[in-house]
Amino acid sequence: MEKLQDVHMPDLEQTINSKLNSSYAHLSVTEQRIGEFVMQYPEKVMYYSVTQVADELGVAQSTVTRFCRSIGLRGYQELKIKLARDMDSGTRNEAADGKMNLPQRLALININNIQETLKIIDLEELQKAIVKMMQAHKIIIYGLGESGPIAELLKMKLIGLGLSVDAHMDVHLQLISAAHLTSDDVAIGISQMGSTKDVVLALKKARSSGALTICITGHGRSPITEVSDIRLVCFGKGISVHENDLKSKASILFLIELIAISISLYMSERGNSLEPSKTTESILDKLY
Repeated sequence: MEKLQDVHMPDLEQTINSKLNSSYAHLSVTEQRIGEFVMQYPEKVMYYSVTQVADELGVAQSTVTRFCRSIGLRGYQELKIKLARDMDSGTRNEAADGKMNLPQRLALININNIQETLKIIDLEELQKAIVKMMQAHKIIIYGLGESGPIAELLKMKLIGLGLSVDAHMDVHLQLISAAHLTSDDVAIGISQMGSTKDVVLALKKARSSGALTICITGHGRSPITEVSDIRLVCFGKGISVHENDLKSKASILFLIELIAISISLYMSERGNSLEPSKTTESILDKLY
């Protein structure tokens, strides 16, 4: 089986925006405030000294330095260099351009988000998840709220590939189904924030029943990751509430498409393309 890492993809260096997004949830309140300042006034940060930033925000210089290290940088100078590089790429200028209308802005957010998602997804974890799903006797998917329809979408795609799958959006059915899983089964919990209590409880119950558990979430350090054997984290918390909501759903939908297409390709590689063709044939009379 060809590894996902072996598939040629462009080398994408994380932007400051994506570094901040993936780290935001674990930052302290003060560090989050520094992050908001960096994203709101990148030009100032590029030309300010660390002392000037600290004075403007009323924090210690060491706090600014600690913030830089918290998002994966060596220090303040690297922050300035990477900000300048990001701005040269033009993506931030386009997003901030007041001439852009709302549809254009939302489209650009999604385009940039897919690129950022590629940098965040752990391809080794993704491949392990795909292998386990293909080997599972049964797959059960859990989701609530806006994650409910996403769970149904993943169910539809996996059933179309010939896998034995069900999805539950009722909290009682989630726990009941989890109690009947075995070591041959896989349970998947989908939660954008990673803190939906009932989905976490369902995965915890599934794991205690012996099933392998997988989470699909936007937060690397959240309750759902603590009850998951495989963690598929595709987006970190952003700064704008509305943009964060859009990006989170887009990231998860992208990941679901990636899972379904990868499984389909692996089936074709093994010479097992029969199931997808059966799906196509089964609905032919439903099309004009």
